[in-house]
Amino acid sequence: MISVRTILIAALCMVFSILSAADKKNGSKKFTPIDSCQLTSSRNWGSGIEHQRKADLGNGCYRNPIIAGDHPDPSILKDGENYYMTFSSFDSYPGLVIWHSKDLVNWKPITPTLFKNVGSVWAPELVKHNNRYFIYFPGRTGNYRSNYVIYSDSIAGKWSDPIDLKISLIDPGHAVGDDGKRYLFLSGGYYIHLSDDGLSTIGEVTKVYDGWKYPDEWIVESFSQEGPKITKHGKYFYMILAQGGTAGPPTGHMIICARSKSIHGPWENSPYNPIARTKSSEEYWWSKGHGTLVEGPNDRWYIVYHAYEKNFHTLDLPPKR
Repeated sequence: MISVRTILIAALCMVFSILSAADKKNGSKKFTPIDSCQLTSSRNWGSGIEHQRKADLGNGCYRNPIIAGDHPDPSILKDGENYYMTFSSFDSYPGLVIWHSKDLVNWKPITPTLFKNVGSVWAPELVKHNNRYFIYFPGRTGNYRSNYVIYSDSIAGKWSDPIDLKISLIDPGHAVGDDGKRYLFLSGGYYIHLSDDGLSTIGEVTKVYDGWKYPDEWIVESFSQEGPKITKHGKYFYMILAQGGTAGPPTGHMIICARSKSIHGPWENSPYNPIARTKSSEEYWWSKGHGTLVEGPNDRWYIVYHAYEKNFHTLDLPPKR
């Protein structure tokens, strides 16, 4: 998780995931990463209405980031042909703004969802269950830390006031198990049973996953197992999560994956770990992490994640040389 004290600038990027399937010609708009495309002009990016970077290059190609600026810890929801996303909003209120897209590349904000101040808002989880939308998120003040949930029957409608789930840890990730019950995964490899309506917890927080052991020689900030996002695909539940620390060296943050046939484990680590990681400070994007797996147009799978542009780890400009 990102601490607001460090004022980090995390843009949103997107990569193909290891779950990618063959394309189907169903008429949906499809984009190709810039590495596989020819540019139509000398510009590196498209230009938005405020001249901000625009991922859509206008020739069927996109170039990361898909959303520039301070948008860390993405949580993305596929809802029919629509995609909705929200991010950490920290101390900004109204908070937890919902963004909308049809193609995963072009995004527009549609509404904030959080109006009652519960402190600094960290990595959220946006989900839809039984035709109702939910956002689970940590809220942290100087003397109280917990996780909360808000809900709405319309993505752009009126959202409820936050309900205190009275559990600690951070980065909640919602899941529906093979038993049909709802669960909330948390940082550190923990999870807890949710009530059927998703507005309270049942029982105690339980450890279910120990994370992935990266090589000792890698330069990281800390182990920091966080941001678990659960996706059911075929016979398996896939857990996409972050390790290595968010605010440390450029090579620290990473995206890893584990899978299990049961929501209760055991979880086996992917042989492809890490799925994404900055290997050197010479790369253009630093501290790649906090990924969310999503099925995009044409049945292609993507991971949307945050990263910092090289030398722009904070709001300060890099020193002149």
